Amino acid sequence: MANTETTNAVKKPRRIGRKILKFFGILLLLLIIAIAILAVRHHFKCKSDRKLFADAYGEYFVNSRGEKMNYTFYDSKSEDVAVIIPGYGCPTVHYEFDAFADKLRDDYKLILAEPFGVGLSDGTDRERTVENYCEELHELMEYLGYDRYTIIGHSLAGLYSLYYANTYTDEVEAFIGIDASVPHQSDIAPWIAKADNTRIMYKIINVAYVKSGIERLLYELSFDQTMKQIPTLTDADREKVLAMYCTASLTDTQMNEIDKMPDNMKKCYDMKFPVEVPVLYVLAKSNCDNMPKWEDIHKDLVTNIRSKVSVIEGEHYLHFTNLDGLVSEIENWKDTLNENNAPTEVDEAA
Repeated sequence: MANTETTNAVKKPRRIGRKILKFFGILLLLLIIAIAILAVRHHFKCKSDRKLFADAYGEYFVNSRGEKMNYTFYDSKSEDVAVIIPGYGCPTVHYEFDAFADKLRDDYKLILAEPFGVGLSDGTDRERTVENYCEELHELMEYLGYDRYTIIGHSLAGLYSLYYANTYTDEVEAFIGIDASVPHQSDIAPWIAKADNTRIMYKIINVAYVKSGIERLLYELSFDQTMKQIPTLTDADREKVLAMYCTASLTDTQMNEIDKMPDNMKKCYDMKFPVEVPVLYVLAKSNCDNMPKWEDIHKDLVTNIRSKVSVIEGEHYLHFTNLDGLVSEIENWKDTLNENNAPTEVDEAA
């Protein structure tokens, strides 16, 4: 009798253990099935999305290789010209920067450029080196007939703009960076934000988050918040914008871009902006808090005494999180530039 009770006492925990394993096994199976359904749904939705937003906005420049680059032109009474280029992973420059561009209509004639692999522009097999990126942007500006203009760039566009200003110095009147990337950021950034690690992170995100359909589901559930961040968008825009956010991010061309980011950072590592080019960096306070040298490494890149590095409240996407503050910084700085146009080198104290 005692042996039977002992045997039962041993078997009982085993049965409980097997039930627990079975429970978690079923949960895992259900999770795999759910992700598989989301991934298949995402695949087919991408096809219908592309039909929905095809030629939704802008015009096209066709380069010598037959590739189409989309751009949107915002006319203005101002004679000053500015071209806006996006940060990494942008699904649509036109929609993302619409409210920002609307605020600057009186200050510039604006070109919202979508680099290859972004928005409505074609993808390309051409390597996303900093040289190719800048050459392609320059081809667009030549096509449009502008030889003097300001570049406004968000995030990783800061790296391309630095190279561009050193390559086409005679054309770049000024650069305005929206919490823009700089070559030395890998020296101070947290582990995940270093170029090599960021590349690995985005490859994982592309498979586990984007292609799995999870990103689409989360966008669909929370897109009202995204719409609020871009107040110029209307209800009529909603379906097209949602379709682009779900379908046009982390394209094959953009994945090649993130592959090239470490090399592009190295190519620009020893560069500064030419003395002829005044620079306004508007930095997000959140990044300055997270990286105490974020402000200093931006100051190190400017050589024109009219340059300014400003820190304002907000997150990395300042055109979403502090649009009025960002526009105010730009307009005030532009007024200062108009008062004094003589470029001089920054002294040691600056």
